[in-house]
Amino acid sequence: MAPVPWPVLGSALSALGTALLVAYLRRYRGKPGANWFLASLTSQALLSLAYGVALLVSDPALRWALEVVVWTTIAGTGVYFVCFAVAYTGRAHLFQGKQAVIAALPAVVAAIVVTNPFHHIAWRGFRIDPVAGMTTVSYTIQPVALALMTAGIAAIGVGSLLLFDTVVSYGPLYRGEAVAVGLSTIPPLAALLVWAYGLGPVPELNLTTTLFLPHVALDAYAFVGSGMFEFHPATRRVGERAAIDDLGTPVVIVDERGRVVTLNAAAEDAFDVEKSAALTRPLDALLDEGTVALAGAKTPDGGDTVTVRREVGQSVYAVTSTPLVDGRDRHVGHTVAFQDVTAERRREQRLNVLNRVLRHNLRNEMTVIRGFTEMAADRVENDDAAAMLDRALGAADDLSSLGEKAREVERVLDRDGRAEQAALAPLLERVREDRREANPEATVTVNAGDVSVTTDPPTLETVVGELLENALVHGGAAPTVALGAERREEGVAVTVTDDGPGVPEHERAAIDAGAESPLEHGSGLGLWLANWGAMSLGGRLALADDDGGMTATVEFPAAGDGESG
Repeated sequence: MAPVPWPVLGSALSALGTALLVAYLRRYRGKPGANWFLASLTSQALLSLAYGVALLVSDPALRWALEVVVWTTIAGTGVYFVCFAVAYTGRAHLFQGKQAVIAALPAVVAAIVVTNPFHHIAWRGFRIDPVAGMTTVSYTIQPVALALMTAGIAAIGVGSLLLFDTVVSYGPLYRGEAVAVGLSTIPPLAALLVWAYGLGPVPELNLTTTLFLPHVALDAYAFVGSGMFEFHPATRRVGERAAIDDLGTPVVIVDERGRVVTLNAAAEDAFDVEKSAALTRPLDALLDEGTVALAGAKTPDGGDTVTVRREVGQSVYAVTSTPLVDGRDRHVGHTVAFQDVTAERRREQRLNVLNRVLRHNLRNEMTVIRGFTEMAADRVENDDAAAMLDRALGAADDLSSLGEKAREVERVLDRDGRAEQAALAPLLERVREDRREANPEATVTVNAGDVSVTTDPPTLETVVGELLENALVHGGAAPTVALGAERREEGVAVTVTDDGPGVPEHERAAIDAGAESPLEHGSGLGLWLANWGAMSLGGRLALADDDGGMTATVEFPAAGDGESG
């Protein structure tokens, strides 16, 4: 029995190896690029099998038919590989709506070669030309077919470059595997080029199928056991595109010189410009007021907002700039996001004006009211009238105190505090001394041991002071109040316990709800100041009734506490 020629054996091994790889990778059907890759490998297996058989077939008609299969499967292998590379790297949108046309291209090639005797677009001079005991054929590939084959080879090369670009740009995950897939196309592509242009020593012999062996080996290394289809760059690329295109916030990508490279639909609407008109323009040219400070740079006016005028009114945007670097850590531009803060700025401005005017007028007018009321009280002799004037004086004092409390709220909430380790015993002692004048007859004790907490001490003193003052003012003639601190499993708790009547239910409901309503509202700002101050420190305020009194607790999570040194 004559030995099997090595090209036939190589083709058979390529067909077998490819078929086994297809069987293994079928589990990944539906993953980005997987279906195209399976189609490419299936065409490759059929190509290897058809060519290996063709080398042993001497019947001219059957040999011609097998050559038709070879041409068709060459087209399928290349076209589907390019589609795999595009889809796997997250660019499937480029073929959106064209999948059916692409899938039909090998069938078009088949139709051309089947009808070739009538038009000779594919080849001329088909004849059997045996080499080394194998049934090879000779023919002249026509210019159109040669150009299409060359374009297909170039497309496969582009697909390989896409894989290389992806692994360079997207980090080390499966870098070796993706490089292997890209390199795997080189041996069969080189053999196909040599055969198509008749460059080899034996131009009748096509070694493409034999050189599929290293291709299969590299693909097996990349995909078998690595889960390369489990984590793929398509997720990141599609996510990045969606994060920009689908984001409701205006986003502009600029190069290192601040020129617009692309922008999303929200930016087109915000700046009233079409993408085509904005490209290559300086970013600041899209703005009416302000200059964007790209990351690492400063604006001339040091501002962090820009203004864009519209047909009706104008919009103010806060700007955030993030540097863009490529896979080699080279700076290539910036991502600039614009957050519309128009309503926020207007609301802030209105609140500042109202706060200033009301507080100023409240203080001045209450001073006038109190002065005249005191003079009237000194002159009136009627006891009922005197009592009414005393109530008016009390109300004036309450309103003046409310204005001062509002100022304290603003001071505490606007404070840019610094976290530091604070021993709670001396802190609570200071609070007791500062606030005891609210009720000199009260008894106030401190029991904090050596507990400490990481916090902003002035803000914490204000919070505890408000709770203590609330207990002293509303706790009766001579209340007993205990200030304490203890370490708990979940963190640190600072407590203010009194024997008074407690906080009315409607006030406590307003604090728990975080907002006041016509039915649930407080009588002042003290508890709100304590609540907001506790939240600004990362803690929370809890109010609880005890037997014969109430306990207000400010709890801090474990991450914020520490032992005293």
